[in-house]
Amino acid sequence: MLYFLPLIGVVIYYAYKYWGATADKGNNLIMDEIHRPGGGVPKRMTPLILIATVITHLFGGSAGREGTAVQMGGSLAHVFTRWFKLDASETAVILTAGIAAGFGAVFGTPLTGALFAMEVLTLGRIQYNAWLPCLVAGIVADLTFTTWGCTIQPITSQ
Repeated sequence: MLYFLPLIGVVIYYAYKYWGATADKGNNLIMDEIHRPGGGVPKRMTPLILIATVITHLFGGSAGREGTAVQMGGSLAHVFTRWFKLDASETAVILTAGIAAGFGAVFGTPLTGALFAMEVLTLGRIQYNAWLPCLVAGIVADLTFTTWGCTIQPITSQ
């Protein structure tokens, strides 16, 4: 399957080009939306990233969990901001909580997910009003992940 990886890379490229809208900007799109709301995060970002990541892994490619978690969490959170028509400051908090949820669920570390979202993605300016939503989102995401039977397998060297 490894021999098909270049072909899969081309397929993923064209999928982002034709169906991805601005989703190809990845983490930068989420951070831009937190700092300067209004550009929007496309709804199709979550399924596109999930499918591209799974296909990449199936064919032996290297795709990290961090970026996928941040983008999917931010994209899903942005859907909620549209449904509830939240203002710019509320949108920033919800996007940050979405990132915390994605990171916390993927790594099984809800507290670290909350801290990651608040510190790294806010460029050193911690939004203390986002602390509780980020922590709750990380815990709920981690509980959901483990309730569904998903487990994090540590990487061990032999």
